Parts: sequence; C-alpha cells; structure tokens
Amino acid sequence: MFLDDLAGQLVALAPDLSDTHLDRAGICVLDALACVYGGRDMPWVAHARAVADAGGEGASAVWASGGVRRGTADAVFVNAVGCHALLYEDTHAESRVHPGTVVVPVALGVGELVGASVVETLRAVVLGYEAIAQVAATSLTGDFVDRGWRASGVFGPFGAAAAASYLFGSDLPTTVHALGMAASSAAGVCEWARAGTTEVYFQNASAARAGLTAVLLARAGATGAESAIEGLFGLRRAFGGLSDGPVATVKPDIRTDRLAVDRTFFKAHPSCALTQEAIDAARQLHDQGVDPSMVTSITIHTSAAAADYPGCDNPSSLATPITRQMSLQFAVAAALVDGRLEPRRYTGPADPVLAGLAARSEVIVDPVYDEAFPDRRDARVELVLADGRSAAATSAERVDLAPAEVVNKFRTHAEQELHQRVVDDVLDAFVRPGERGVRDLVATLT
Repeated sequence: MFLDDLAGQLVALAPDLSDTHLDRAGICVLDALACVYGGRDMPWVAHARAVADAGGEGASAVWASGGVRRGTADAVFVNAVGCHALLYEDTHAESRVHPGTVVVPVALGVGELVGASVVETLRAVVLGYEAIAQVAATSLTGDFVDRGWRASGVFGPFGAAAAASYLFGSDLPTTVHALGMAASSAAGVCEWARAGTTEVYFQNASAARAGLTAVLLARAGATGAESAIEGLFGLRRAFGGLSDGPVATVKPDIRTDRLAVDRTFFKAHPSCALTQEAIDAARQLHDQGVDPSMVTSITIHTSAAAADYPGCDNPSSLATPITRQMSLQFAVAAALVDGRLEPRRYTGPADPVLAGLAARSEVIVDPVYDEAFPDRRDARVELVLADGRSAAATSAERVDLAPAEVVNKFRTHAEQELHQRVVDDVLDAFVRPGERGVRDLVATLT
C-alpha cells in the first residue's frame, strides 16, 4: 500500500539526510518566520488569534504575539496563518503546495512540545516536505485543478502528519494510521479566488492542525486506512479523478538527489507563486524607463498552469486583497508602475492607474513555457505604446530568492518586532543547525 511504503521510506530517509539538506530546511524555516513577522498585523492573523484565544492558555508559543501561549494545535493554527499572511511563502511547483506554511509550524510546535533538538526538527521539516510531494504526485491531475481543489489544503495534512510523527517518535504502524487519517482531512476549494474572500489564508493552517490531530489520534489508538490513497474510495479517485481500484498502482519514489525541500523555491514577490515571472518581466520594463501612462495594451505570455489557476487571469475584479494578490494583470501593472510589488497596493481601494493598466491586459498561454513548466517557470510581457512603439521583456532564468536573500528577508521583518540579539540567535540556530534544543529558541519568537 502507498502509505505503508511512504512511511517506510520516510523512516529510512531520516538518518541519510545530509548537512546540505538540513541547511536547506533551515532556510525554509527562516523564510516561514520572515512571513510571520512581515504579516503579523494582517487582519486574518487577528482572526486566527481570536480562534486560539477561545481555547485559553497553553504550552506552545504563538509567534510574533508578545509572548502569548496556547494549546499546541491552536498555536500551530495561528502560526500557520502567519506564515501565509502575505502570500510571500515558499512554493514547491511540482505539487503546487506552499509546504512551509504547513510543515514549519507543526515541526517547530511539536519540537517545542517534546524538547527536540534543532537538527531533529529540521529532519522533520524535510520529511514533511517530502510527504507532501509524494502524495501530490499520485493525485495532482488536470481534473484536480479543474474541479477547483486547492493543493495546499489537500496534500498539506500529509506533510504535517509526517513531520509530527517523526518528532513524536511514532512507530511505523502508528505513522501509517496517522497518514491514513490525514487523507480524511484533505480539503480546500478555490472559490475564494472568484469571490475575493479570506478563507485562503486559513486553508493551509487547517491542513497543519488536521495533520497534527491525525498524529495525536493515531498515538491514542485511532486507526486510518492504509489504502487511503489508491483504494477504491481513496484520494486518487476522490480528488484526482483516477479510478485504479483497490490494487496498488502507484508507489512513492523518494530520492535524496531530488528531495522536495531542495526543489522548493522562495518567492521574490509577495504575490501568487504563478505571477512571479510575469512580475520580473514587468519590473525589467520599468527599469528600462517605460512610461506606464503611454501603455495602451499589455500581453502576458505564461504557462497554462499560471493562466488557468483560479484568480490569476483577472483583469477587472480587484476589490479585495486576495483578488489583487492572485491577479497576473494587477501584478504586472504594479511592477510596471513601482518597479516591484509592494504590499501597500493590496490595501484600500485599488489604485485607478493600476486598475486601468490591468483592464488593458491580456493573458496568453505560451506553448513553449507551458511545456517547460514546472521544471522551468517563464513569462514574457509585451507592451504596445500610444506612439505606436512596442516594448517587451522576458523573465530571468530564475525568479526566486537565494538563501542569503532569505536570511535578509528574515532579518528585515523580524527586527521590526524582535531585539537584534534574538534575531542573530535565531539565524545562528537555523543557518548553522546543531544539537541545541528548539524549545528555548521558540520561546524567543514573541
């Protein structure tokens, strides 16, 4: 069965992880924490804290909250919302999941609870990222996308369950039961992209809490279906539209030379992952001195994955933050005007200049870019100007943050809330991971 094989491969993987893998996991943690501190004042973070407050005091730290502590599941929920608050989180393109928003809060929360070391916590991060990628490979189909499922909500619980199972020291059968129950919490639709509503910010947090709950239930003796992926009524059929029957037809394939943690990228801009390349091309046009007031039409060439994702091809419905964060047209307009994408563009009424540019923009699927996705992510922006001239730019070969830039991102956002000494301490712990305990470290993330 798939989940039995997956659990076994994850157990075998843990001791084989190299320092390079753990270093990469440390950067993933820092990126997630940067998002928490950068987005700490967003309204959806306050909404999540209100939910956690209903549960009263607890043993686990709520980050960027002034020292608030709640029950572990509630703290994980709030922290996960914080990781997702700006849409500035990491992305695994092959699974279309933002693993840091799900796995990092669970790994640090459980690591704090059980007194794990930083190294063991980072091992859990790697395992969580990998579980997400392996399950996604079984069920992420065209049908999955067309039906409106959201990958982070559907596959995220498996990453949370894998990370928590490792840190709790669950045996193989208990881990399989936890993963089986995680399948029953797979959820999340993308109608928010049309409606402009805020449930998107809570979907990944729900996945994180559900995966943790599945582990706690399994450790208490509850059971989950070993065949929850490939079974007659399993995930592949329910979400992917793939009816294989009760016989296993798919196997996990974990290889240390292509782990999900190494194939995850860090966004260069606080926007949907599928808009990053178009933003880069528009930024180049801004740097060339193109006058936005002269632009009469814009054509955005990208992959079908970007063009067809809910909310991305949206030139006119820009009333709420999430509609602007997802829109290719709005992202390109903002980058043309500002030279970058600034979070301030998401608050208040849409700027009429940006809205006007977005309305004059068209998204077109480029077959070359489409075929290359997700191994390559490319976009091209073409402009027609009022004087009859044209201008165009193609995105850079890579549009993401290097590890050193993630470190700077963390420092920039965290120093607004934390003492520089604490920031340096956290950086030292995750950039050069050792056997230090994660509990004392997490306690400083007030």
